[in-house]
Amino acid sequence: MTTKGENRVCAALLGVSLLSLVYGFRELIFVHAPVVFSDPLEDMSFGWYVPVFSAYVVWRERREIVSSLGEPSLAGLAATFAALFVGFLGVRGVQIRLEIAAFAALCATIPWAVYGRRTAARLAFPAAFLLFCIPLATFLDVVTVHLRLIASALAAAILDGVGADVSRVGTTITAPGGFAIDVASPCAGLRSIFALLALAAGYGYFTLDGWWRRAALFALAVPIAIVGNIVRVLLICAVGLWCSPEFATGFYHDYSGYVVFIVAIAMMVGCAELLRGGGAK
Repeated sequence: MTTKGENRVCAALLGVSLLSLVYGFRELIFVHAPVVFSDPLEDMSFGWYVPVFSAYVVWRERREIVSSLGEPSLAGLAATFAALFVGFLGVRGVQIRLEIAAFAALCATIPWAVYGRRTAARLAFPAAFLLFCIPLATFLDVVTVHLRLIASALAAAILDGVGADVSRVGTTITAPGGFAIDVASPCAGLRSIFALLALAAGYGYFTLDGWWRRAALFALAVPIAIVGNIVRVLLICAVGLWCSPEFATGFYHDYSGYVVFIVAIAMMVGCAELLRGGGAK
């Protein structure tokens, strides 16, 4: 059992470690991450809210975290050194993905080293949630291409099935009269997938019991986002064919994504309700 003096030493050590963490990753926090979040190629403006949500989880569960404080752990210290090595590689090579992964790991391994495994387990989710800050859009170009092809092919097939005179070449859908739309990389749906995955992870953590339910909701977010993006492309084409091409590729294109994403969130919540009502804990 630890004494008050030992508790103060541990608290001081944790505070110094966390301040050192912020200082060591200052370029990531104040320079690299803001640039990436604002990069139109990465298209991950939702990344600004990821650390805010992680901080909220820690604040919301602060009593449980305090009650989990235990003895220092050598295993946690070893894990901290491993994460520091990854972070060193990321900082030296200016590899933001490695930097973010190391920073997220250290948010759990440092408390593990100071206060033990139970505290690390309490902080595992908010620390892991920070991984949604990792930019993957440009890293997953091959996935983006396939998402574009799927969305354009299915939208063209459905339009053709209802009698619309459309043709498709690659990711471009055209129709007589000059209407044409290309499902470009920003419209591939990858941003919607990542954003909905983050929402599903947070929503499932707070509303679902059992990790299998949370994992199921997390997995369902991918097809929901893909279907939502296909519907968006289909509706843009429909508006362009039967209403106004200018309106479809202008105002409607720019703002329909928000409406479709809200519908996708509603579908995710509906899936969570189904999972909550099925099976035993």
